[in-house]
Amino acid sequence: MANELKLIEDNIIKALDDLQKFTATPGCGVTRFPYTTEAREACAYLKERMEEVGLAVRMDNSGAVIGRLEGKSPATIMIGSHFDSVKHGGAYDGIAGVVCAIEVARLLKESGTELGYSLEVIATNDEEGARFNVGLFTGKVLLGQLSSEDLKAQVDADGVSVYQAMAAYGLKPEEIAEHKRDDIKAFIEIHIEQGPVLEAEHKEIGIVDVIVGIKRARIRINGRADHAGTMPMHMRKDALEQATKVISKIGDRARLFRNCVATVGYLQVEPNVMNIIPQSVTFVVDIRGVDEETIMTQYYSLLADLDKMSLESGLTYDVENLLYAEPVRMDEEIKGHFEMSCIERQYDYMHLPSGAGHDAQIFGAQLPAAMLFVPSAGGRSHCPEEKSEAKDLAKAVLVAYDALQTMCELM
Repeated sequence: MANELKLIEDNIIKALDDLQKFTATPGCGVTRFPYTTEAREACAYLKERMEEVGLAVRMDNSGAVIGRLEGKSPATIMIGSHFDSVKHGGAYDGIAGVVCAIEVARLLKESGTELGYSLEVIATNDEEGARFNVGLFTGKVLLGQLSSEDLKAQVDADGVSVYQAMAAYGLKPEEIAEHKRDDIKAFIEIHIEQGPVLEAEHKEIGIVDVIVGIKRARIRINGRADHAGTMPMHMRKDALEQATKVISKIGDRARLFRNCVATVGYLQVEPNVMNIIPQSVTFVVDIRGVDEETIMTQYYSLLADLDKMSLESGLTYDVENLLYAEPVRMDEEIKGHFEMSCIERQYDYMHLPSGAGHDAQIFGAQLPAAMLFVPSAGGRSHCPEEKSEAKDLAKAVLVAYDALQTMCELM
């Protein structure tokens, strides 16, 4: 087993070293947006690697690379993650899960295991949403959630729509609604944690219980621009001063709830001149939690703070709801298979929530899905410093392999 683990580690290291070269920003992290030259290069590499381990490979109409191993039933268990990245991101986010999935398929193929279900290794496209500000694209296509009109409405910073980018890439955006899959019975994803918990707890494997829900809203507070020196304090309509009173409560309120976070990461001040009282302030709040009640309690408290601010200051405000994604719980049966494997292999593991969204989230809302996390060095992610140890990724491969063998035997 030690030799097998070392081989898995070596394969993972080589593949990740090769794949990080497919970037638009050499020397400045991995930037691999959908429907670009570097995306095509990464897909070609993954296709070759999947074929080497004995999979029948194709690119689907979302731009995902899929390698298939036929079982007794055409019903399919999928394992994989995404190959795209954020701008100046790391070499592990998403793509490590694809490389691990290929290793799982290799082990199943070489073991001669008779698969009850068919197996597909998938490298999903545009999970991050870094180019078109949407994300989870392949999952939405496979679950029949997008139309060609949706693709025309979603554009990048240069005004290029998803529809146009797909067509230029050689895909068929006009047929996007025809690619819904009904044969997928389960989805498994291996991913780096992207946080500090596993490392801090000295755990080798994380079994994800729930992927958090997200409530995101854009708030605009409307004041009045005046001279910073001549307008008395008691007569001011300072939008920024009032905004800070509301924003300052958001983080403290989130700390009252377990497994909950809240962030204001975007702030725009108008006119943003040092000697002019701010006329308006726009900020975006991002609230995440493991249950709907926790998320919405915080959101309604924010609205109450805005009402109080408006009543006391005379300023008005506007709210635009940008996103609400419900928390998604991972499948108990598959989690049980993961746990049994960790126990039998004597891996240190723990259960934890995922604070980030993943492909397993969109699949898990409609069918059984589960995730394995491996530690992230320093909790770093979405940056060039992102790193996870190959030995931990290799152990996740073996846990997923054990689970898939059991799932096929239970058919």
